[in-house]
Amino acid sequence: MQETNGTKDYGLVSIIMPLYNAAGFVKETIESVLAQTYQNFELLITNDCSTDNSVEIVESFRDPRIKLFHNEQNSGAAKTRNRSIREASGKWIAFLDSDDLWDKEKLEKHLDFMLQKDVALSMTHYRIMNAEGEIVKNFCPSKEFYTYKDVLKQCTLSCSTVIYDAEKLGKFEMPCAEKREDLAYWLLIMRNGTKAWCLPELLTTYKVHANSVSANKAQMIKYQWRVYRKNERIGLIPSAYYLANWAIRGFLKYKT
Repeated sequence: MQETNGTKDYGLVSIIMPLYNAAGFVKETIESVLAQTYQNFELLITNDCSTDNSVEIVESFRDPRIKLFHNEQNSGAAKTRNRSIREASGKWIAFLDSDDLWDKEKLEKHLDFMLQKDVALSMTHYRIMNAEGEIVKNFCPSKEFYTYKDVLKQCTLSCSTVIYDAEKLGKFEMPCAEKREDLAYWLLIMRNGTKAWCLPELLTTYKVHANSVSANKAQMIKYQWRVYRKNERIGLIPSAYYLANWAIRGFLKYKT
């Protein structure tokens, strides 16, 4: 870490944001990035063929750090994030969905934590907001860090809270795992023994909509099973064991 005129410089952060029909949310989300106390970032937004005025809203921001890319056809969240990841040039890869929010000190506190702990992958605590804009729960993982097997049992990493060190780990592209691409991604990064460390501060607001995958528990069971069997190639009995653990623990974080 360097300091310039008394300001800490942790290196460039590449913020990965997929965009699809987020006209009702994306302005506030981008504003939460621009308000960061740590300003050395690039915001890489890939538009997945939005049919509303999401693109116009993004283009209304005149900040050169915001870089907008376009898919030629609707490709889904994983491929859309991967387009931005390929364009990323930062030491750090951070994720923020187009409807979530960061507290203004999120980047500064998060990067300081990672350097102090000398860790390559980490997350923060976060708030869960419902469709009416009400905070219904705070999600605060209890452990200091999580292993690959821990994440198989319960995915404590929420995409908009995560940062990893691309200089240490390399850049990873997100696997195409229907609706659970984020879980498949963390498992891919952690297969070699990398631990996911937790900064115990509420620095992100995660929005759950009525029609979101997180709100549709029956669908999530199917998608979770596919990650175990198809992406991770885990045997039938161990997969059933991990699914049972996930079902008991995972649903509780959305219980209000």
